[in-house]
Amino acid sequence: MQTVDVAAYMRVSTTEQRGKYGIPVQAQAIRAFVEQQDAWCLVQSWEDIGESGSTHFRPGLEALLADISLGGVKHVLVHRLDRLGRTEAAIWRCIWQIEDVGAQVECCTEPLGEPGVERWLTVDRLAQSVEADYRRIVARTQSGRQLKAVNGGWPGGPAPYGYRIRGKGTFGSTLEVDPAEAGVVKLLADLVIDGGRTLVGIAKELNSRGILTRSGKPWTGTNLHRRLRGATFLGEAVFRRTDRQWGGHRTRLGSDGRPLHGESVVIPLPPILPAHRIRSFQEALAALTRPRKNPIGEYLLSGLIHGHCGRPYIGCFRSKDGLRTYRCSGWNADVSCGCVFLPADLVEEEVASHLNALLASIPPNSRPMMPLFSLAHTQLIQHLERVRSLERLAARCAEELDTLRVKTQQDRVIAAAMRQLESEQKAFDRILAYARDWLSELHNLSSKDARTTAVLEAAAPDIRSLSSSEQRRLFESVKVRVDIVDPTFRYREGTRCWTTRWHQRKGTPVPADPTDSQWSRIEELLRCRYPAHHFRSPLDLRAAFLGMLHRLRSGILWRDLPERFGDPEKVRCRQRTWLADGVWAEIVTLLNEEGEGTPVLSDEAGPALAISTGLDVEVLR
Repeated sequence: MQTVDVAAYMRVSTTEQRGKYGIPVQAQAIRAFVEQQDAWCLVQSWEDIGESGSTHFRPGLEALLADISLGGVKHVLVHRLDRLGRTEAAIWRCIWQIEDVGAQVECCTEPLGEPGVERWLTVDRLAQSVEADYRRIVARTQSGRQLKAVNGGWPGGPAPYGYRIRGKGTFGSTLEVDPAEAGVVKLLADLVIDGGRTLVGIAKELNSRGILTRSGKPWTGTNLHRRLRGATFLGEAVFRRTDRQWGGHRTRLGSDGRPLHGESVVIPLPPILPAHRIRSFQEALAALTRPRKNPIGEYLLSGLIHGHCGRPYIGCFRSKDGLRTYRCSGWNADVSCGCVFLPADLVEEEVASHLNALLASIPPNSRPMMPLFSLAHTQLIQHLERVRSLERLAARCAEELDTLRVKTQQDRVIAAAMRQLESEQKAFDRILAYARDWLSELHNLSSKDARTTAVLEAAAPDIRSLSSSEQRRLFESVKVRVDIVDPTFRYREGTRCWTTRWHQRKGTPVPADPTDSQWSRIEELLRCRYPAHHFRSPLDLRAAFLGMLHRLRSGILWRDLPERFGDPEKVRCRQRTWLADGVWAEIVTLLNEEGEGTPVLSDEAGPALAISTGLDVEVLR
């Protein structure tokens, strides 16, 4: 008898693990179930520990789907259906994802039946029961938290900074002042109200005094900002607050915009700061953290760049000059690593150019990223057929009901058949609604991947035509990594050359050295624009002009200009005069008539970069 490979999937949330319904319990039940089946062989297990059943993305589930897609596994076994999810939408999505990669879900506690109408209805019934239980648990928990908050107790979660929970774990737990943290709160209020410091400066002040965060980590501008906007410095704690949301931690709202599980409740706090001090603090904080004039935007290479210290670079907006940069994550440590920043546009352009050239050297059909970006399209096609099947089932139920309704004589058999058909139609309508929601998401994902696939299939691909999120996904799929080759590189100090900035702003190339006839025309132009004393200088104007062009092409400093071109300071002054008078633009236009110019080399060129991918490693420049 041929054996059938079976994979186990187990999941626990933190609460379930604490309640002794852990992975070992599920594993034991699954092993016992497999032993009772003829020819079943348990080949591997996947786990999600501490993952909510109401979420769609879980690391263990993603790994399970990836392994099943390689072939071999025919069934995915779970102890109970609620291990796939705690809502109907989450359960159906897990089942469909598993089916689309070639396996079928089975359950230890109740058989789901063979594929077909009965299986649809069985899963629907079980999924409704799972979500009903979940909603009862949520309602009971939220009702208890609401009652606790209304009575002035602390409803759960960490206490605001400056406070601790008295009677933690009991129904009557409340907040009381934490003496150690209260001292930090008063110090922070003084530092903010007195002014003269940035958030980063205040964080450094705390760290220099040996004051750490509650978790024992150094303060940063980011975690300090969150504390300063917390309940302590507002003078009140609000349960189910609707005017401030932090990432995934938020109050769930109903269709009317009000909290779903109860009204907002203001919980009085034992005062640390007097009311007038809180008002002064809020005014000072608003001035300290005024909104940026320029958005930070999206940084495609955050976490993918590494300096000589080994830490990853992150996106950083330099507000003083409006420049998007990448900066080493160790720059704000107690002892700075000294890594230089990178202009974002520069490094992103280099990575895009490198990847474009790399892809162009590989035949389109051989590019290894293609299967990744065709997966969503494959899922879309499979799920679209599933939606059509559900629509046919729902339509057939409706037709049969219409047939029964027109009968003039209604007996018990017809009435029972109509009740059964109505129940099935409602079930199919529910399932169809979940299926259409997921179909819409797959459409969106597929349309994004279609653009990426079109770029990858091009003979001369240009990934810069993709959106920021699409480029980021492509970078991650090919494992882009950028390393700074020269750890001693430092940017030049002082103001950038005006002429260099003019060429960059205008996009005007630096012309080739003039011929004798061209120089005659230039000299004639200069004599028309300037008086005779302009030409009495010991400076050789033609040699000086060649030095100007040489510096623009090479990017060297003025002090490094070779002696053959003349005194660097005098050459520099003469070039600035010509630029200010508009003569430089006329000379460049004259020389560029034959189109032989070269791009200006910026005097702020970045360090040499080593760009590697999953396909190759190459050092640029």
